[in-house]
Amino acid sequence: MNSLPKSVVIVGGSLSGLFHGLYLKRNGSNVVILEQDPNNFRSSHQAGIAYGYAVEEILHRYDATGLQPCTPSVATRIAYHRRQHFMQLGIIRHLTSWGLLYRILRANFDGMMSDAVPNPPLPMPGDGEGAYLVGRRVTSLEPEHGMVKVGFITSDGEEGFLYADLVIGADGVHSTIRNLVHAQVTKEYSGYVAWRGTICECELVPATALYFADRTSLNFLSDTYVVSYIIPPDSGSFTPGTRLVNWVWPSKPDPLATAPCNPPRRSRSPLCGSHLLTRHPFITKVNDALCDRAVFFNGKVILVGDAFATFRPHFAVATEQAARHCLGLGRVWGGEMTLQEWEEEAKTWGKTQWLRGRILGAFGTGRWWEFVKGLWKYVAFVVGLKVRGINFQGLGGQH
Repeated sequence: MNSLPKSVVIVGGSLSGLFHGLYLKRNGSNVVILEQDPNNFRSSHQAGIAYGYAVEEILHRYDATGLQPCTPSVATRIAYHRRQHFMQLGIIRHLTSWGLLYRILRANFDGMMSDAVPNPPLPMPGDGEGAYLVGRRVTSLEPEHGMVKVGFITSDGEEGFLYADLVIGADGVHSTIRNLVHAQVTKEYSGYVAWRGTICECELVPATALYFADRTSLNFLSDTYVVSYIIPPDSGSFTPGTRLVNWVWPSKPDPLATAPCNPPRRSRSPLCGSHLLTRHPFITKVNDALCDRAVFFNGKVILVGDAFATFRPHFAVATEQAARHCLGLGRVWGGEMTLQEWEEEAKTWGKTQWLRGRILGAFGTGRWWEFVKGLWKYVAFVVGLKVRGINFQGLGGQH
């Protein structure tokens, strides 16, 4: 594969699918995104995300809205029990909400209007066609006449199909495409759940709001930890006082608990107590997954994003992985690398993050034997890469 495919079907209409859809559309491919959710406007549940170089690069190249997409985090603060300024790392990230980034990408891909983007940009010279079809659940993949036939069923129960030169599976941790191509995957429940929610800055006392104002915070408590950072609301306001503190709190499930979340004992985290102001917290099981392959059907079906590798949420690298996959495939289509080289780099970077996430999760929840085992596996993996002369730090030379 050394040129852009003319027709592409992307399965999954979240951020990963939209990154790839926008990239391909802007470079002249005709793209159809199939999303099984019947609602044209996806709900964000005010989820926060952090991203780095790869997402920034895609937005720089292809976003024509002119909107501010994120707020910067100048550092990462580590707190340990009562020591709220235990350590500071010079890790700079771009922080935003899933909903705002989704609105920006949809506006560019298919011209969707929203509160954040009331005037979507017009198509640009050289653009291909972009269609976002909701209520389509993919049921089959078949190679046919040098293309891939994608079968689906609509939310009304009608069957249909599309032909494409390339099918991209961007349908998340429970990927249908991954199942249809019989990918070998290591998938595991972590043993804990993640509570998450947001609090408006205006509801916090000034000292607490200031604590979270410009830093990503990682607070280690008693057998748990809290990751928190500032994000804009989905409408895209960055004015202090209108922004949200996004928090994620991993916890062992307690079937006897009567409250959604209880502050750990012996804890003085600025978020403890304040998190109870969250009106609609969410809870999800923390799973991870890692495929041994990303390329199928002789290069005509590719898994990307969470469909290829799903990480535990501590490092917030899921969105960045999806964008890295997209830029890496761009190098394949541009003739700079082969699809096999892209797959190997994606596997290397993915397993590195997968192992790191497991290590931090075990440490943060006090599972010390799992922590030691995870650390040993990570060191052995990295040493093996170095012995083979592989640079595990990036994907395709990206930082």
